[in-house]
Amino acid sequence: MSKHIETKRLILRPLAASDAVHFARLLGPDPEAVRQMAQMPDPCTEDAAREWIEARLGPGGYVFAILRRSDGEFLGIAGFGGPADMPEMGYWIGAGFRTQGYATEAIRSLVEYARLIGVQRLHADTFPNNPASERVLAKAGFTVAGTVERNFPARGGRRQLTRHVYDILRR
Repeated sequence: MSKHIETKRLILRPLAASDAVHFARLLGPDPEAVRQMAQMPDPCTEDAAREWIEARLGPGGYVFAILRRSDGEFLGIAGFGGPADMPEMGYWIGAGFRTQGYATEAIRSLVEYARLIGVQRLHADTFPNNPASERVLAKAGFTVAGTVERNFPARGGRRQLTRHVYDILRR
């Protein structure tokens, strides 16, 4: 996988299976946040989180734990992976840490990391009832590219999503 990434307030380090305890602590009592994530197990138990993490630790995935620099507190995750021509960005921040700019800061650092490893475009999809995530992506420089339909059996089947794109080559 990759190296640690440091920003003014954050350290992003490669995600590890042992981080499942943090998923359960932050997402277990926050089912609404879990429902905003297409593939996160619901409920988010430690065992379910460990399986989710292990499925993303292979080649081609760049998923990072977001830690606060000042005290090492686990805040959430951010990462990208998937098709080389336009990997998908995903992220979440624990409820107690939202609205402090951590997600935007983490995403901006990952866009720069993606640029360094040769990624040309990134995308992120949001459910229509998630305006907070749309604001984070806009602040990080993503633009709305339209809607897409994807199948998420665990989230009710086929769903319309808003697609956000970051064209690294044009910036």
